[in-house]
Amino acid sequence: MRILFLGTGAADWEDPGKHVNGGRRFTSQLLEESILLDCGPMTWEAIEEFGVDINKLTDVVIGHPHRDHFDVPVITRIALERDKSLPPLRLHVNQKATERVKLSPEAAARLEVFGFAPGDVFECNGFKFEAVLSNHLLEIAGELATFLCITTPANEHLFYALDGSWLPKEAWWKLRKMETPFDYIVWDMTCGTLDDWRLFEHCNLNMIATMTRVFKNYGVARKDAVVFASHVMKEACGDMERLRADVKAAGIVLAEDGLLYDSNAN
Repeated sequence: MRILFLGTGAADWEDPGKHVNGGRRFTSQLLEESILLDCGPMTWEAIEEFGVDINKLTDVVIGHPHRDHFDVPVITRIALERDKSLPPLRLHVNQKATERVKLSPEAAARLEVFGFAPGDVFECNGFKFEAVLSNHLLEIAGELATFLCITTPANEHLFYALDGSWLPKEAWWKLRKMETPFDYIVWDMTCGTLDDWRLFEHCNLNMIATMTRVFKNYGVARKDAVVFASHVMKEACGDMERLRADVKAAGIVLAEDGLLYDSNAN
């Protein structure tokens, strides 16, 4: 598994511009150089800063369509600036949110749009995605937030769970029925170590540590699964050294912008 964290911040971070300089852009991850998970208004600068080859991108997959994760102008720019000899970039987003994708004729020729809903399974470039219901509020009627169960072409398994709190029971039982445990988890840790009101649709460190133990106790994740915490709000990053130490003590990796995890090199 190769994961490049292009952005690891929640929606309260200011745009740092060309260089992140120890801050955080809105969350976005690159899988195996070809799949972009979430693409917000700061993602283009991250692509430039961290040297992402957009010609290797085949698909953009959006976990949920809040604007810090889903920015149509940036996705369109990526599609238009890729080599014209390549097939169109493919965008996968909540079915209802596809209605918000308005493209010029030129962009429509370079970007294909596919909708999905909780419970759907779809494939892109050898990856299998299964969407499970999250409990994150979306303001537009009919739009739904999802977590993503991802299987790579090398048969590695990732649970991508940004923007959500405790798993809905429906999602838990779906995960329990899966035959193969997760090798990797990316958890939402918006609230850091704070007991903040946002816990009703986000997580803090205690919550993701508990869910990780439950996943491992019930075989939903491997005992040696690599676990990341991302989507941290600025308000929760007061003492970064203390936060890093607390996350590390819980056996979790605090993702930061530009972090590259490559299982072949670790």
